Amino acid sequence: MSSSIAVHWSLKLLGCWGLEREHQQAIVAFRQQRLIAALALKGGRRRSSIAGLLWPDCTEVQASGSLRACLWNIAHQLPGLLEPASDPLSLAQTVSIDVAELTGRMDLVNRGATIPTGLADQLRGANLLPGWHEEWLWPDQERLNRLRIATLENLAGRFLATGQLDAALEAATTASELDPLRESAQRMLLRIHLAAGNNGSAIRSYRSYLAVLGHECGVRPSAGITDLIRPLLQVPQEQSPTPPLGAGLGVGLRPSFD
Repeated sequence: MSSSIAVHWSLKLLGCWGLEREHQQAIVAFRQQRLIAALALKGGRRRSSIAGLLWPDCTEVQASGSLRACLWNIAHQLPGLLEPASDPLSLAQTVSIDVAELTGRMDLVNRGATIPTGLADQLRGANLLPGWHEEWLWPDQERLNRLRIATLENLAGRFLATGQLDAALEAATTASELDPLRESAQRMLLRIHLAAGNNGSAIRSYRSYLAVLGHECGVRPSAGITDLIRPLLQVPQEQSPTPPLGAGLGVGLRPSFD
């Protein structure tokens, strides 16, 4: 009777790896963590596919043996985490995955839904398995990072349109920190500074971006961003510097020793 009761699992991949079974933390070895994370991010996979993905430098026989060992440990230590079918492999439907939940929220917001409270703060720390140096993981990390930045830019634009300048600045700043070379994020940041009347901050942000872009890529910003800042960098002639005292009077100023 009890074996038919679905067990709820909660898998965390953002910030750090974590797995809970009915709100109780599960202890999982790293080899099993890799397999569980791969199934969570890649979806159901054939055994041969997942073995080659996780052990690319091993022979097919060695990779299959490593996979069988991982599956045996999961079956005995974490019963119910995987679907009963042995091929293809997949996580049970009762597993909630934080990456999927966050991606779903971002998709809704980017389609115009109401912005959930605290989403910008959540996106700031939503790094996918930081510290994991796995080649199979890189595309998922890059994909999530691009979606985070695009969502933050969207949030910044929506906040700016409604006059919520502090929230807009926070979102745009986070986007520019995630990708310092991304011009669309820098352009949004400048627009917010200018809307708030913070010309000095706008110039400082532009010059910082100019230095980073030149150092990293050896190029200059496009006209789309320079046109925003150009009026602040041009000093009108009527505001030319005041001439020094005594200039044009036909006399020289000398120090007095009296």
